[in-house]
Amino acid sequence: MTRTIFAGFVPQKVKPIYDLVLKNQYQTAKDMKEGANIRNLARNVDNDFNLHGYNLTHALGHGIGLETHEMPYISTKNDTILKANMIVTNEPGIYIPGEFGVRIEDTVLITKSGCINLTKSEKNYIVVDKQE
Repeated sequence: MTRTIFAGFVPQKVKPIYDLVLKNQYQTAKDMKEGANIRNLARNVDNDFNLHGYNLTHALGHGIGLETHEMPYISTKNDTILKANMIVTNEPGIYIPGEFGVRIEDTVLITKSGCINLTKSEKNYIVVDKQE
């Protein structure tokens, strides 16, 4: 699980990027189910990011098993079909070199009709008190 956390406040320049990542994370969760094509899942996110001037610079997710990162890698380079009982991550992210990055990651169980989110944590803006 990954969350982007803000110290004290959410900078105005980060909000539209955070909202774009969150929108795509929710949409991917809706689209993940048995029979879904991994390439299409990643393309959908990459296309939406491109419309807003960004790129999906790393895989949209990966399998979870004996290792933390394993097949299937959810990317535009993989034409695998999701199967029921697979456990994968859903982790879109946008990174602005030298400035900031936003990633929202959950671990999900693929089912015949959708996916079950195994990660229970807030996804909206998380702001912690800034320590002086």
